[in-house]
Amino acid sequence: MSTAAASLEPKERLAVLFGEIGELCGQRNAIDGRLVEIVAEIEREDLAGMTGCRSIAALVAWKTGQAPRNAETMTAVAHRLDDFPHCADGLREGRLSLDQVGVIAERAADGSDAHYAELALSATVEQLRTAIKLAPHPDSPP
Repeated sequence: MSTAAASLEPKERLAVLFGEIGELCGQRNAIDGRLVEIVAEIEREDLAGMTGCRSIAALVAWKTGQAPRNAETMTAVAHRLDDFPHCADGLREGRLSLDQVGVIAERAADGSDAHYAELALSATVEQLRTAIKLAPHPDSPP
């Protein structure tokens, strides 16, 4: 810890640390956004076949070292990138996390991009899951 940080009151130190957490998470989100774009290109151009992987998610897990479930989330976002351009922009810009956009990509109805992109700015992953679960879906009877 630097001497400047050590001289701060605990409340101020916590604020500094929270600021750093926010900055680092934004960078990680932007990196995840780029990874999603790469995965989408691999899928779109059908480049995964030559790897011997059984699925795009398996390829992502292998090449990134992610857990299979995290790779499935990344793959789901990549697969629906065109359906959720506002959410994808939020991820690329570091404002939304892969987990937030993943819940939207895996569960939200088509045409709900702008709504969920705005909601995700202030909602947790669990809150997004609940909102999507409670939302009416166009293919279900009233």
